[in-house]
Amino acid sequence: MNGSKEAFALALAERFPEFRMAYQEHLEDYGEILGHVFFDVLHRALVPLLKINEDGEKIRGYIGFLEDMYANGDEDVRNIVEVTILEVLGDDETVLRNAFLYFSENLMTAAQAVEKGWGRRDIRIWHKSGRVRYDWDWPQRPL
Repeated sequence: MNGSKEAFALALAERFPEFRMAYQEHLEDYGEILGHVFFDVLHRALVPLLKINEDGEKIRGYIGFLEDMYANGDEDVRNIVEVTILEVLGDDETVLRNAFLYFSENLMTAAQAVEKGWGRRDIRIWHKSGRVRYDWDWPQRPL
């Protein structure tokens, strides 16, 4: 894969049949792949799954795809993951906590930077006994 948003959009449609129609409609509507617009379909599918955290296989599939985008995508693709996906996952505490159960350290670190940038959470990541550990605090909110 060449790491472009076009390549990843096509790969998403090929790997997950539930996104094929959205891919075709997007191309018909826009004539090209608008990354932040198209990949909105992925976070809209992922958020409800993470909210209840019951379909681990599907969640692992989607997050595995995000991992690939972040690890092998160009700068535009990495920005799509950070802005269109990770920022939205961080909107809901339960969703983000459940996502961290599936994230690699690489995606955890990206989410950490996003959350710090928004001033929402201070996520600490460390290694203990060969495993990645994490926890976070929320800023104090006025009563």
